[in-house]
Amino acid sequence: MADQKTRRDENFPVGSLLIPLDLRADVHAYYKYARIADDIADSPDTDATEKITRLDALGAALRGNNDNLALNDEEQEAVKNLRHCMVKRSLDPSLATDLLEAFRQDATNTPCRTWADLINYCQFSACPVGRFLLSLHDEQDGRAESDALCSALQILNHIQDASEDWIALKRVYMPSDWMNADATSCNDLNAPTVSSGLRLTFDRLLENTDKLLETASPLPRLIKRRGLAIEATLCIALARRLSRRLKRQDPIARKVSLSATDWVYAGSAGFLRLIKP
Repeated sequence: MADQKTRRDENFPVGSLLIPLDLRADVHAYYKYARIADDIADSPDTDATEKITRLDALGAALRGNNDNLALNDEEQEAVKNLRHCMVKRSLDPSLATDLLEAFRQDATNTPCRTWADLINYCQFSACPVGRFLLSLHDEQDGRAESDALCSALQILNHIQDASEDWIALKRVYMPSDWMNADATSCNDLNAPTVSSGLRLTFDRLLENTDKLLETASPLPRLIKRRGLAIEATLCIALARRLSRRLKRQDPIARKVSLSATDWVYAGSAGFLRLIKP
């Protein structure tokens, strides 16, 4: 439902015009908080201990702890804006602070050993985004479907950025047991083109991601607010298009991205959702 790209350039609708005007400031406050946490976790000039301290301070401040000595002015402003939203809407702070667990894992480069590890990471890095949007719109249903969609979007982003994540940050978001079984390693992420073993691992990830998208497919029908339902429709359609592109193209040779045609196709799906009674 919004890209769980709390990271990097967005592939999917985030805080779009489909969100009611009175809720957009709340969505933007959420993303600002998430991006600040992301910047802390990715900072090349900060050691892991300091990163954890600052992430913990972000969490404590959002829960109302006024000891903000570890936060700079921008961080304090972001916390203030999001806390105002949370209190005003009677939302649980965990909808945002759960994100911090994923950023803590990023800060320490916690290894991903299995598919279960990857899904657990997504439960913190991506799923809170969808849960926040559902709660903000006062939607009662669709949490499992939203979790599946957000996890799928996150994994697609990981495949897109696999080489960049390794080269820049020494992070790998692929199950190491699959990589071992496919006779590939992190060294293959430095290569100019995808190796046969790494292609196998990517294909495993994409196969499982397609299953997540199948689980997510009922989500638009479960959402009562039309704008959010259309946004979910767009995200599912775009995710399916991106998955197909990643199966056909080499994400190591160059970044595989959505095209204008993909957006037109997804927009058509969203339009059909709009006119559907």
